[in-house]
Amino acid sequence: MSDGLFSLKKLTPPIRLMLGATGAALAVALAVAYFGIWPAYQRLKGLRAETEQLDATYSRMQKDIAGIPQQRTQTDAAEAERDAWVRDGVIEPLLGSYAMRGKSLLDPLANASGFAISAVKEDRFIPLQVPTPPPQQLHGRQLIECSGFGSYAQIVAFVQAAEQKFPFAILSGLRIESQSQTPERHKATITFEWPVKGEKRK
Repeated sequence: MSDGLFSLKKLTPPIRLMLGATGAALAVALAVAYFGIWPAYQRLKGLRAETEQLDATYSRMQKDIAGIPQQRTQTDAAEAERDAWVRDGVIEPLLGSYAMRGKSLLDPLANASGFAISAVKEDRFIPLQVPTPPPQQLHGRQLIECSGFGSYAQIVAFVQAAEQKFPFAILSGLRIESQSQTPERHKATITFEWPVKGEKRK
């Protein structure tokens, strides 16, 4: 240690000054690297990761955008199918009567199954919730009761045909009465609950 100090003392002042300046510069460089370059490197590393994440998001967005035409086609097809269901399932009054509309729809099925409809009438109307004030067009569920005569097989065939043809119509009531005059044919009172659309009722 003493030799080292002795050696430094033997150096000329300019050399000692140069060595001191070099040491100070090295210390400053280390401080700059630790307090400046290293944090900047960490920020750069974070920005690089964020950029990669944004690139991945952008790629997904491009893929989604490219799939918009196909999605629009699928949506249009689904809407067309929905409209067909609504068009075929929701009935409107015929000559101001839901019973007349129901009879016009059920008669062909009854004729095909052998069930003879003798009368059709409206039962209670079940309104859906509507805003205030209510619109001119109201949607609800209308109970339509039809009476007729047929065998058990014909009655069942008629009900099954109606349910298959009109999937939105719900069988809500069925009463069968035997007839002493015609034991093989029975009187049936069948009630369907049907989604309807019509003018606002007073």
